[in-house]
Amino acid sequence: MAGWDLKYGPIKEFYINDDRIWSLFNYVFSDSCRKRNTYKYGLIKSLLDSLFSGKKTGMGIFYTYEELFARFTENYWNLVIKYDLRQMRPDGNSRLSKIETILKRAATSNGILSTLEFSAIDKIERNKIVQLVTADCKKYVVGALYADFDGYIYAFDLNAEGLTLSYCFYEFMLKYKAELERLNYYSWAKFLEKVNQDNLVVRVIEKLELATPRRSDLSVYREILRKEFEENTCFYCGRKLKDNVHVDHFIPWSFVKDDKLWNFVLSCPTCNERKNNRVPSKEYLLQINNRNKILQKSHDIVILSDFESYTDGLLDSMWEYAKRSGIKEFNW
Repeated sequence: MAGWDLKYGPIKEFYINDDRIWSLFNYVFSDSCRKRNTYKYGLIKSLLDSLFSGKKTGMGIFYTYEELFARFTENYWNLVIKYDLRQMRPDGNSRLSKIETILKRAATSNGILSTLEFSAIDKIERNKIVQLVTADCKKYVVGALYADFDGYIYAFDLNAEGLTLSYCFYEFMLKYKAELERLNYYSWAKFLEKVNQDNLVVRVIEKLELATPRRSDLSVYREILRKEFEENTCFYCGRKLKDNVHVDHFIPWSFVKDDKLWNFVLSCPTCNERKNNRVPSKEYLLQINNRNKILQKSHDIVILSDFESYTDGLLDSMWEYAKRSGIKEFNW
């Protein structure tokens, strides 16, 4: 049975070494791995972007299809609707993949949608699009990627709510997150160059990176930290905060690719700008870990939602992995 036609698959082996995992990723990124479209790159990106939001189980880290393919849909919305980049090799029947057809049909059903960021679309309409994309991806990409990794990467059942990433792969993807992102972008860009006109693929790597949107409005987090928890001093320098308060990603967004309250601190503009894309020195880990213990006692629905996948030691691991990935430490 072909990989794309699989309905379920167990984790073949739970303990494999880094060399074996590298060989599997290198195969998937290579031209030897059959790819009619870019879906496999898109699912790898969704897994990398979701690493810190999964739930630990006895078998590995569980991610819902809804979460993975909501990210997948948002990424493709930008690539297909915003940048008009085709994602499939022409097969003589169609120039567009099913995902492109779903997104373009949604965008043309209402002229306004094509001008909007995906997150700005009405929630009901957005959910309809995600459901259509999820159904197609479950049918054609989950089993295909599983087979390409020889059954080692995750366990899945298309009749269940999600898939379970092997602990070995989870640790590996954390350890080499930056390298895997770069390899995935590069391989994806090579594929796009073959199926698009030259004038459409200028700065294609940049377009792939920009396909993961940053949340622009972080005011709700600022208000929670200032009003509910009375955080009125800069997390870094300790000076009293005035009107221009920055919400800073403790571990830089470039590594996390997510917006969660447990990774946010309030900062004065000077400290935030000086910190830039760096991790704070290790002494601040104790400070934010203690702060998060206080936040976890809240009954606020926003806080509970953001802390759903948070565990003790998570930020310590992220700090170590971010530095291994080349993000430098900043000392005040």
